[in-house]
Amino acid sequence: MQASSDGDGCSGKKRQEVECVHCILDSMCQLLDYAKDDADLPEGILLRHRAVIRGETIYRLDDPFRAVFAVKSGSFKTVIPGADGQEQVVGFSLPGELMGSEGMSEKIYPNTVCALEAGHICELRIERLPESGRPLALLQQRMIELLGSEIAFNRKLAASLARQSSEQRLAAFLLNLSQRYGARGYADQKFVLMMSWADIGSYLGLASETISRVLSKFQKAELLALEKKQITLLDTKGLGLLVEGR
Repeated sequence: MQASSDGDGCSGKKRQEVECVHCILDSMCQLLDYAKDDADLPEGILLRHRAVIRGETIYRLDDPFRAVFAVKSGSFKTVIPGADGQEQVVGFSLPGELMGSEGMSEKIYPNTVCALEAGHICELRIERLPESGRPLALLQQRMIELLGSEIAFNRKLAASLARQSSEQRLAAFLLNLSQRYGARGYADQKFVLMMSWADIGSYLGLASETISRVLSKFQKAELLALEKKQITLLDTKGLGLLVEGR
């Protein structure tokens, strides 16, 4: 199943919206019967398809926890204060992925999330779930499954980026994006990098100049093609071998 698309009122281009079946909140939405017109649920438990604009902050560091968010379209970055006073990028969220779950245990958000582009999100108010009238045991089971999926995703992501050289780190990052897009029903060989080179560098622990230099090196080696912000992976096997240090 392919991701659907709609018009982007800000840029005039097409942006894709992930199908519900590929979204991490799908199992919870099915339990709440949100696909049914006669679900008869109180308003405000799940705020669907909320539009966001580029640069909009979804929540800030130390805000009281209120909800988890699923990305329907667009992309987002997660930041924390760095030791030098500058923001440190600690993650990027793509369509179908979850944001905000880290705030559940301490009841505050431990980071700030903002939109890299115009998009849409769904907001699930956790504390209001009992109002749905669904059995509490089922709600708890779905939440455990949801958080378990998020933990597994983050561990796999961390393992994939635990590389030494700048070339290995950037190659692993691009392959990880490819896998994540593919898992959500998108093209996995050709995609747009909405994050800046500085943001990617902050995330990978590299200078933005290094990101630019390594991308140029990858182009010359015909591992990828880069046109403005659009990446086309030409040789994923070669990138994989590079990641492995071969």
